[in-house]
Amino acid sequence: MKFGALTLALTFALAACGGGGSSGGGGTVPTSGTSQLSVAMMDAPIQLGGITVTAVNLGIDKVEAVGNGSAVTVLQSYSSPNVVNILNYTSTSNALNFSGTIPAGNYQQIRLVLDTATTTISYTQNGTTYTDVPLTVPSATQGGFGNATSTDSGDGAGTAGVKVNVSLNAQAGSTYGFVLDFNAGQSIVETGGGNFMMKPVIVATAVAQSGSLSGTVLNQAGSPVVGAEVEATQNGTVVNAGITDANGNFSIDALPAGTYTLVVENSYTTQAGAQVTATGYDASVGVSLTVSTSATVTAGQSTAVTTIVD
Repeated sequence: MKFGALTLALTFALAACGGGGSSGGGGTVPTSGTSQLSVAMMDAPIQLGGITVTAVNLGIDKVEAVGNGSAVTVLQSYSSPNVVNILNYTSTSNALNFSGTIPAGNYQQIRLVLDTATTTISYTQNGTTYTDVPLTVPSATQGGFGNATSTDSGDGAGTAGVKVNVSLNAQAGSTYGFVLDFNAGQSIVETGGGNFMMKPVIVATAVAQSGSLSGTVLNQAGSPVVGAEVEATQNGTVVNAGITDANGNFSIDALPAGTYTLVVENSYTTQAGAQVTATGYDASVGVSLTVSTSATVTAGQSTAVTTIVD
């Protein structure tokens, strides 16, 4: 899916003395005062092999910042689960936003507490529609791009915790923001018998450093390649990736500013372990194509790349 320029100013009023994440491991730890923290979470439409996913519903009990010696500060909480289809939030201009006041100090994680009863998937397969199928979230797992996402047993029965690593040295009186790409396409795997598991794969980048890439993957006849993985790599390492939709469009969000090489994979294993093969690509190309041109991400912008012929 192609998106326009990032419209961050209304969501994140970044202070002149910070404006984003900074090193959480060094420097002087503030001992008093408060900061403001905003989190914008998004995703994109996904394909899981022959499954067309229409909803990934997250039952959110609360969102927390974890740091200052593992203390937890609640950014936002709900009297009952706030159930949202994360696939409806596709860019920073219509992201799912959370914000709150945190004590000044060092923070290492943002944590979501999910209600397991309302965390579900809806999809269509072979002409049949399935609605609100439970998504199991395993505890004590870690992985994803940069090995930055982990899960825990939540805050008791019926809940699950999902944590993504960040680096934030919050100074008193400053405002900070992070962009979170939820990456449901990388997170969900069918475990058999119509059961699904979600091993979250979240990428978090400070607003002041974050941009995105978008584009389209077509075959030589001009038809869309569906379900291909488009990877943004640096020095051979995948920083984040997007999956092409029914029109061949992709978006790779929460990318730190810099230059990337794009790699298209037509057959791949997702971060959660699902085996996926794209449809529509030309057999002469094969399952992997390295795009020879580079793409540059600019903070605060969504950059459209040249159409990729696969």
